[in-house]
Amino acid sequence: MRTSLLIIVAVTVLFTGCGIPEDSSPQSIQTIFPESTNTQPDTPKPDTPKSEGSRTFLIYLLDAESRLTPVQRDLPVTELQITDLINELIANPTEAESNMSLSTAVPVSLSLAGVTLEEEIATINFEPGGLEIVEGDQLTEALAQIVWTVTETGDVKFIIISIDQEFKTWPTPDGGDQNILTRNQFISYAPETPDAITQG
Repeated sequence: MRTSLLIIVAVTVLFTGCGIPEDSSPQSIQTIFPESTNTQPDTPKPDTPKSEGSRTFLIYLLDAESRLTPVQRDLPVTELQITDLINELIANPTEAESNMSLSTAVPVSLSLAGVTLEEEIATINFEPGGLEIVEGDQLTEALAQIVWTVTETGDVKFIIISIDQEFKTWPTPDGGDQNILTRNQFISYAPETPDAITQG
């Protein structure tokens, strides 16, 4: 009997010592487990370079048969200017274009003095020593390149070309001598395959 009483007392003391105290307010419980099960380290995100605004457009070069051929150009500009188009026509074709026998009749001496836009009419003024010193087929081919390139987007439909602010009359193969140039006046130079675009 005494042994049973001692066992009961011992069990009572054991459970009393292991009791969980009650808190008057909620408490955070710390844990040894990680908050995330993802064991891979965080990978820093690379900085994304800011791309400059660019514009893809067409200019017209000449093939081996003196037919206009559209080629693509990319410039780091968002607003295309006629000055950009003229400068691309003056520049030498790319190596790939030269390998395809493409060329330009626009003289390297051509220097742009200014451009005036009024609705659908572009007045392009060149410095002396450019277009007026070439003649024959080279002149009409150069004019065809300029007219078709500048009117490609459809924003400009008529072109007036002056030299040192002096308006000139220019030969066209399909419209005689004109002082206002249009695309149709150079239709005989039109590409054989209008939809074919050469990648510059």
